Amino acid sequence: MAEQANDQYAALERLYSERRWAEVEERAEILLAELDGELRSRVLLLLGHTRLYGYKDAGVAAEHYRQVLAAEPEALLVDIAQEGLNQCLAAQVPSPADAMPWLEKIALPDVAAQEPLQSVPGVASPVEPFESLDKSESPTEIAEGIDQLTQPTKPIQPTQLSPKESAELAKGLLGVVIRPN
Repeated sequence: MAEQANDQYAALERLYSERRWAEVEERAEILLAELDGELRSRVLLLLGHTRLYGYKDAGVAAEHYRQVLAAEPEALLVDIAQEGLNQCLAAQVPSPADAMPWLEKIALPDVAAQEPLQSVPGVASPVEPFESLDKSESPTEIAEGIDQLTQPTKPIQPTQLSPKESAELAKGLLGVVIRPN
């Protein structure tokens, strides 16, 4: 049995060296169910490395390294697991949810359930939903109307710099000059 387990572990290391991460995990999980002791710790280390270096998943990798440390294996395996755990802790970048956990508890309002915007004197009224538009207007007519609204009424003409301004610009001394039209 021990020789067979060693052969299976050697096969896992080959898969790891070939970067076949999914197969490493699949076979390692099966092997873990059959093992205890030092070989189990080695398989857990390999799973940690697979997660950390293969999948860039420091969170799951850290759990594998912690399991190795909890098993108290030989000193070499403890050192490797501790180094892996340190790398995981250094690699874990807190997410915005970690920095602001209350954001997960805030429910976003349902936009469809909001009251319609009220018009304010002197301010353009809000656009009505499409369903309430006059049925005689086609989508093409509506689009043309929007295009007319978004066209600038007076094109902005660039102004020419004076010879003095050109010289200042060349020297890098030209500041922002606002001229009345």
